[in-house]
Amino acid sequence: MKTKSARRARKAGKRSIELLPPGGLGLKVVFTPPWDKSAFALAALVGAALGVAGAIAAGGAQTAQAGYAAVHDLRDAPLAGAHGARSELIARIAALGSSERLQPPAPKDAAAGRPKLIIIFDDMGPNREAFRTVMNMPGPVTLSFLPYADGLQPLVDEAKRRGDEVLLHLPMEPRGTADPGPHSLRSDMRPEALFETLMWNLDRFEGYAGVNNHMGSRFTRDGQAMKRVLAALDQRGLFFVDSLTTGGSTGSSAGAAVGAEVFVRDVFLDAEPGRDAIQRQFALAEAIAVKTGYAIVICHPHAETLDMIGPWLTTAPARGFELATVASLRAGRSRTLAAKN
Repeated sequence: MKTKSARRARKAGKRSIELLPPGGLGLKVVFTPPWDKSAFALAALVGAALGVAGAIAAGGAQTAQAGYAAVHDLRDAPLAGAHGARSELIARIAALGSSERLQPPAPKDAAAGRPKLIIIFDDMGPNREAFRTVMNMPGPVTLSFLPYADGLQPLVDEAKRRGDEVLLHLPMEPRGTADPGPHSLRSDMRPEALFETLMWNLDRFEGYAGVNNHMGSRFTRDGQAMKRVLAALDQRGLFFVDSLTTGGSTGSSAGAAVGAEVFVRDVFLDAEPGRDAIQRQFALAEAIAVKTGYAIVICHPHAETLDMIGPWLTTAPARGFELATVASLRAGRSRTLAAKN
C-alpha cells in the first residue's frame, strides 16, 4: 500500500524549481527538492538551498568584480586618490564610507566659488556610440582619447567645438596580464625607445590640452621613466593627470622633480561595477569637491556608467556644483602663483 507522500512524489516526478538569489548577477540555481517530504521539511530544505545559492552568487559577484578590475588594470587602484596636501583630508572623507553621511552643499547663487566636478571619460575613441552619448550630456566634460583608435581628429574637433576638454589617453605598462594596447610605454624600454614610442602616441592627433595614463600600474611606479615622460610633456606645454591606477605611483614626485604640471584623480567612478557602487562614488566625489573645492573624477564609457552619469551631471548645478575642466584648475594655480609673486 502506497502512502500519500509517495503518491505526491510520483505525481511530482522530478519537477525542479528555480532559485534566484538576490545580488546573484542573473544567476539561476535549479533545485530538485524531495517532494515526498512534509511541507515543513520542504520549506526548510528550500531555505537552505537558497542560502547555498546566495553564497554561490556572492562568490560569482566577487569573481566578476575581480575580473573587471583586472581587465581595466584597477586591482591596485585606490577608489579615492590620496596624494599630496589633499591626502589626509580625502582619506578622512573616504573613511566615512556611507553615502548617507556624504551630504551635498546647499546651492549657491553664482557659479563663481562653487565646488567643481571635473569628469574625465577615459577610453574614448573606439566606441562611436559612447562618444555620441557623451556629446549629448551636459558639459563641459573632459574626453580622453586612446591614441591607437582610428579617425580621432573629427571626434576631437567636435568635442572642442562643444566646449569640452580633450586629453590623450597614453597607454602604459600595467602589472599583471591586462593589455594596454599597441605602442604602450614600458618600464624596461631604453630612453631612445621610450621617447620614440611616446612621440608616436603624441603625434596621433592634435588639440589635446594634456595627457593621462591608460593603465600603467607598473610603469607609473618607475620614477626614472616617469621623469623622462613628464619632462617631455612639459616641453610641449602639456599637463599630466595621474589616473592613479596604483597607490605606488610616482607621478606627483616625478613631476615635482622635473618641474612638470601634474594633477591626480580623486575618484574612480566605476572601478567597482554595479549601480550601488557607482552611486557611492557619486557621493564621495561631491563630498571631496565640497571640502577641497574640486574633485577630479575618472569614469569609463560603459553602458551602466553612461546611463547613470547623465542625470547626475544634469542635476549637478542645482545641487550647487560647477561642471569644470582640468584647465580651470590650471588657471586657478596660475592666479595663485601670480598673487604670491
